[in-house]
Amino acid sequence: MKKKADFDAKDIYGKITGQKYALLVVLAVACVLALIIDILVGPAWLSIQEVFSAIFLANSSDPITHVIVWTIRLPIALMAIVVGAALGIAGAEMQTIIDNPLASPYTLGVSAGAGFGAALALVLGVGIVPYAGEYLVSINAFFFSLLTCLLIFFIGKARRVTAETMILAGIALLFLFHSLLALLQYIASEEALQGIVFWLFGSLMKTTWPKLGVVAAVLIIVAPLLAKDAWKLTTLRLGDEKAKSLGIDVEKLR
Repeated sequence: MKKKADFDAKDIYGKITGQKYALLVVLAVACVLALIIDILVGPAWLSIQEVFSAIFLANSSDPITHVIVWTIRLPIALMAIVVGAALGIAGAEMQTIIDNPLASPYTLGVSAGAGFGAALALVLGVGIVPYAGEYLVSINAFFFSLLTCLLIFFIGKARRVTAETMILAGIALLFLFHSLLALLQYIASEEALQGIVFWLFGSLMKTTWPKLGVVAAVLIIVAPLLAKDAWKLTTLRLGDEKAKSLGIDVEKLR
């Protein structure tokens, strides 16, 4: 009876794993199709032959088509994939570590902190790193989002702090940064205010190959480090006590 139960469990696990791999394949194909469509569609419609020539046969392609594909559409399309992957990983990690499906960059105030940091650079020209040039806004946004994460982390280190309390602390930080952002918007010039609104809406239109390289490099470095602890992080969803009983140092992992 026990062997049969073990066999049934393995069979069910195998089916679930197969379904997950099949879903990954379908999503990968959909991602490739979306990438192709994104390159084809735009103010200047391009055919598949034109795009193929611009990518693989640069010497024989039309110069204008080559510029459209390589300078505008391809880096933006690839950046969308890289950013989407990064956001997906970050969201999954955040929900797993806090053990709450409500955890997100918005409910924890991370996005609000990033918006305030960006507005600080756009309105007052204040930057964490001096002489950062065009990266001033991005560095400010990263610093304040990281600061928000650290605040939530140290709140979570306190005794008797539940996941719900951390969510509430994140919401408090959300309103704090939104208030500071509103103050900056009030004193901002028309040009700076337009820049804030544009930044908060989000856009990939200013993507360049160097910027794509930076974001992709960060993802390539971070993703394997997170994947290394995938099983340990999955165990956290069972609860801290069960994770500790399985030999996982929960505090160190977090």
